[in-house]
Amino acid sequence: MGHVSEREAWPKLNRIREISNRDAILEQLDRVLDPELDRSILELGFVESLDIEGGRLVVVLHFPTYFCAPNFAYMMAEDVRRALLEIEGVEDVTVRIKDHAFSAAIEAGVNNGNSFAEAFPGEAFENLEHLRDLFLRKGYLRRQADLLRALRNAGLSAVEIVALRVQDVECRGEVGLVRCGENDVRDIGSAEVVQRYLQRRADLGLDCSPTAPLIVNLRGDPVTSDELEAYFVRVRTVQVSLEANNSLCSALLAQRRAAMLASGTGVS
Repeated sequence: MGHVSEREAWPKLNRIREISNRDAILEQLDRVLDPELDRSILELGFVESLDIEGGRLVVVLHFPTYFCAPNFAYMMAEDVRRALLEIEGVEDVTVRIKDHAFSAAIEAGVNNGNSFAEAFPGEAFENLEHLRDLFLRKGYLRRQADLLRALRNAGLSAVEIVALRVQDVECRGEVGLVRCGENDVRDIGSAEVVQRYLQRRADLGLDCSPTAPLIVNLRGDPVTSDELEAYFVRVRTVQVSLEANNSLCSALLAQRRAAMLASGTGVS
């Protein structure tokens, strides 16, 4: 998503202005995604506060509901800790979970470097890496739906879309462009649509070489012109489902913040 401003990032930044790697901290947090929604936890407002002193960083996460799925909460908290420990000058990271049914177990597990199953012995047998991969794939389809819609809105036919190669799309500033012919370059809207699609494609290990087909399924197989319409319906269905979850999550979070502010317990 690029640089995130304090206004966009939501968290209360305690003493963070005093360190030189402040922007790096925000950038790393911006890369941590809600696995189900495929959106940055900063964008979603899940990072309530950041506090750093002497290379030790404390991050407070606040999810939309008291019973937010513990496996998802664990993944995000774990990803936050891992991401921030990669930053030069950050020696230790403590993640706190505010107002969650399993705050204590999640905090103890994540901050001690334990797996989800170790944090919930006898209760959790889930492989979070498998779950993480599942949602990375769902996110890929959502991002691909955005790109396909942009290409269709730019007037490209099914035949033209499936003929595109990775090298045929580019970003110029904040604008995404597609080259349909030697003298036919079209605006396809936000460059972020292109960037997010190609980033997730790389995350999944799919071919991102310049001459690789632009539109491929999760196996890396090109989609044909005859298949494209039905394929678009399938990826659009995944996108609609994720967007519905996103709307519900945003509404719940807004409601929770309003209640906290009304009771005088909200962040300043």
